Amino acid sequence: MAGLVVLVAALAVVLPVLAAVARNRPGLPPVPRDPWLRATARTTARWRITGVLLGLLAALAVTEHDRLGRGLLLAAPLFTLCVLTGVVVGELRVATPEGAVRSASLQVRRVRDHVPRRLGAAVLGATVLLVLVAAWTTAAGSPDDLGRAGRTLVRRCSEVVSTGVGPWPGSFYTAPLAVLVLAGLAGAALALRRIVQRPRDPADASADAELRVRSVAAVTAATGLLVGVPLGGLTVVAGHALLNVDCRPGWWTALGAASLLLAPAALALTAWCVTVLLAPGSSRASVGTVPGRR
Repeated sequence: MAGLVVLVAALAVVLPVLAAVARNRPGLPPVPRDPWLRATARTTARWRITGVLLGLLAALAVTEHDRLGRGLLLAAPLFTLCVLTGVVVGELRVATPEGAVRSASLQVRRVRDHVPRRLGAAVLGATVLLVLVAAWTTAAGSPDDLGRAGRTLVRRCSEVVSTGVGPWPGSFYTAPLAVLVLAGLAGAALALRRIVQRPRDPADASADAELRVRSVAAVTAATGLLVGVPLGGLTVVAGHALLNVDCRPGWWTALGAASLLLAPAALALTAWCVTVLLAPGSSRASVGTVPGRR
């Protein structure tokens, strides 16, 4: 409970500062001239911020009720689910443009044309790595002394001697993680499709395209957090366990070292995604050619 009070107090101080910085940040698109676009920007931003706040509270709650490190591992995916839910709800709340008859563009709008290239590639790579690491650690795990599946790494040193080290990121951790990550990826796909396919306002095509790109960047960054934080956690725990087996073969040493080397990359991706999530305009320079942009 004390942690919740501290978090709320910190948000009360930090969020106004972030809002002031965002308003004065150079390179952000100007306020749209069209009233419908202004309403769209307010609605989507309001719900995205709501998702961030709810995600922080949910992450803190699951961490406070931590069980053997599982709550800490699931905090980031749970946070991301709340953020993505806020994005989707915000997009669903966008009203259809009213007033004079508007022309419709015949140009096909594709998600990949709006996703920041470098960030999108990094998130995709991290997703593939997370799947591979989780599958491997799940297959290698054994029950611990209390029968909890996948919490121990066992190595048979000889016909009569075996050793076990833990904690190991087996199914005890990866099973609930897989549920949250899959749900988050589905939410991200739904959010991206909704953002790209929502009605376009030709009255201010440039501002409309900028709003769309910023929303896609926020979803991409949230997805990066969804996979980046668990990837860092799994690789650190797995690498540490592998290097603590006394009778490990040489390839276990190499695998443990490689696992630990992935952790800084996951941390860098997490920091990148947090930056973009707080200011989605920061990734605009790496976006490909988007319909409606010049």
